[in-house]
Amino acid sequence: MTLLTQPGYVVGVRTLRASLAASGSQAPLVVMVTEGIDEQTRRLLQDDGCLLRDVAPLRPGGGSDDSYANSRFAEVWTKLAVWGLTDFDRVVFLDADMLVTRTMDELFTLDLPDGTIAACHACRCNPNRIASYPASWTPDTCFYSHCRGVDHVTEPEATDNYLNGGFLVLAPDDAVLADMLGRLAALDDLTGYPFAEQDFLNEYYRDRWRPLPYVYNALKTLPHQHPSVWDLASVANIHYIIDKPWEKPLDPTDRYFEVNRLWWQMADTLGAPVGT
Repeated sequence: MTLLTQPGYVVGVRTLRASLAASGSQAPLVVMVTEGIDEQTRRLLQDDGCLLRDVAPLRPGGGSDDSYANSRFAEVWTKLAVWGLTDFDRVVFLDADMLVTRTMDELFTLDLPDGTIAACHACRCNPNRIASYPASWTPDTCFYSHCRGVDHVTEPEATDNYLNGGFLVLAPDDAVLADMLGRLAALDDLTGYPFAEQDFLNEYYRDRWRPLPYVYNALKTLPHQHPSVWDLASVANIHYIIDKPWEKPLDPTDRYFEVNRLWWQMADTLGAPVGT
């Protein structure tokens, strides 16, 4: 499942679906869409084979958008609507800026106790030195600075257990969604939520989430920031955080050229021009 709230991410969703199919996955891609997505785009996604679910935009009760580390994070609270799609027993949520490189269908039978979710650790090095990111985000506090390889998921005592919200394994539950919405309505100060729903989920599921190997949410920055950990042959899903590959032409001088090239190879297989 993924979320689409703005037209600029349509090509990301389409490429994600194509990569999911190419991986051999037996699962369809379900796209949560908000009212800002027009009928032509909806038909295009359905023609691709996506299943659509309309969801209402979700936002905190108060606070200022200036509190976010990036202005686009204001819309990602709507991701929480996935807990309301109870016609599904198990969901693997993927951000629209991802590329599946091998099937992850084993996640549908993952042992997941009631009241928990599964996710991967966030990288908190802030390698691009983005000023709006928390000052505490340094290599010393990053899990991957202590990670010993593909299968290592145990958090060192020196760092906080902090998940990346772009990839989630969960069981939808109306009661959980109602509780989340109640907490969301009471939020009148967003100072502690620069990453919006990601910070919220870390608070909500603190000590109740199962860490999975990074290969399910392989941040494109990892091969440069943590080269000893990176193993592309083991990666199942690449996450194109920060700049998106479709925002500019493929550039051999870009440090992310190799992972961006993989995205463009898949995007070029789409049945309509990239950017549609």
